[in-house]
Amino acid sequence: MAQAYSNYAGSAPRIASVLTPLDDENLQLAAQIGITDIVYYDMDKMPSTATELLKARQQCERFGLRLSAIEGGPPMDKIVRGIDGRDEQIEHFKTCIRAMGEAQIPILCYNFMPWSFRVGRTSYEVPIRGGALSSEWRWEEFDDTLRTSEGETTHEDMWANMGYFLKAVVPVAEECGVYLACHPDDPPVPKVRGLARILTSVEAFERMFAIVDSPHNGLTFCQGCFSEMGVNIPETIHKIGHRAHFVHFRDVKGTATDGFVETFQDEGQTDMVAALTAWRDIGFNGIIRPDHVPLLPTIEKGHRTGEKAQGYFSGKASGYTMMGRLFAVGYMRGLFDAVLGREASSAAKQGLMKATTWVPTPAKE
Repeated sequence: MAQAYSNYAGSAPRIASVLTPLDDENLQLAAQIGITDIVYYDMDKMPSTATELLKARQQCERFGLRLSAIEGGPPMDKIVRGIDGRDEQIEHFKTCIRAMGEAQIPILCYNFMPWSFRVGRTSYEVPIRGGALSSEWRWEEFDDTLRTSEGETTHEDMWANMGYFLKAVVPVAEECGVYLACHPDDPPVPKVRGLARILTSVEAFERMFAIVDSPHNGLTFCQGCFSEMGVNIPETIHKIGHRAHFVHFRDVKGTATDGFVETFQDEGQTDMVAALTAWRDIGFNGIIRPDHVPLLPTIEKGHRTGEKAQGYFSGKASGYTMMGRLFAVGYMRGLFDAVLGREASSAAKQGLMKATTWVPTPAKE
């Protein structure tokens, strides 16, 4: 059943993207390659007023693009740990939800990993196809005896903290027309350096949905993370995809248990045609964005300011550089035409059709 998103009434999913940086030049590029929706990304914070969010939305709309999601969300370190200050963070989270509702930005993607160790990789410079660089996770190369400043946590405490959080914020999301979309833990392993991770399986998400059984308590279906779990992606889409509001379109070879390397979107272990067919068959009409993409080192460096998403301080092949994303979007556009049909999935049909042309600032002499 398609959700009643405030900014889209169509029946087919759309191609979205993070832009690094989110500026007029990249917005023009996004419009040119057939992206229709933009994701505002910052792992540390987000605009917390409707005025700020409307400014970002209007910037996107100048190029015929729809600002559909905030990814990262407000600070949650105290919420996740259940320590002093979490009630203040929850109130701030509610404030951000209300601002999103007023600005008509319907999807808020967040994660529930301990802040001192969120996304984990053991290398960001692994050669893959054609000398492109990507990231990998190998237990044998990871020192799990170390501990962070957060000490150790238990799964029971983490579930209690998540329940406390969801019961406080989901009613506000319902009132404001905002859909919460929790991202799986990455890598999806039970513990890292003594810190419990709870969103590591299909069953864990079913448990999360049951805490507050509302369509506004949903998930970001990161195909890469579920692939790391070793599950069948199309089957899992049919099982829990009805609670997805946002899809990350990426892939790996391997699993979190045995080790994995991130791949180009067309050469991982998932049947991407079958995955997109599953999204079509369950009636998904949310946004699908290419997630972590390889670094193309002959034409981009990976360390320059703006080449990484805000608040994401990984190594060279961060997954957020622009050139690999161009390939991913082209690959996705071909899949969309083949699986969904050109008429239903075309950027012309799904876009806002209010585009302007970006004019670069003249260079100073």
